[in-house]
Amino acid sequence: MSPDAELLDELVGELLWFEDQARAVLGFPPRPSGARGAVARSRAVAWLVDHLESVLAAAAAGPAELVKGALGWESRLRRTVEDEPPSWTPARCSCGDRNLRWDARVGYFVCGACGNHVSAVEERGLVVDEAG
Repeated sequence: MSPDAELLDELVGELLWFEDQARAVLGFPPRPSGARGAVARSRAVAWLVDHLESVLAAAAAGPAELVKGALGWESRLRRTVEDEPPSWTPARCSCGDRNLRWDARVGYFVCGACGNHVSAVEERGLVVDEAG
């Protein structure tokens, strides 16, 4: 199996696992077991999108796990396609300092002055806001 196929298989596995956990927490019947192909992926994504508000509100499934998982995958996929943000940004941290450096281990820009973590999306917004 190619590395890309292995990566996709792992991503699908985690997506299906998360759907299973969310269904259990929300009291839904288990998803149909078996295949992990395109149909299973599509159904899992559709189910999670349809129930996202409930999934996020459920304390046991918790938004922290969803966000942590999504950010972990974003970072991993960026590394796969070598699409990391720049190592430094001119954006100003909320503390006022311009010392945000990309830390690939955590997947955030980290302020050298106060330790604040800023996502790549937030960093782009800060740059646009300051330019405007």
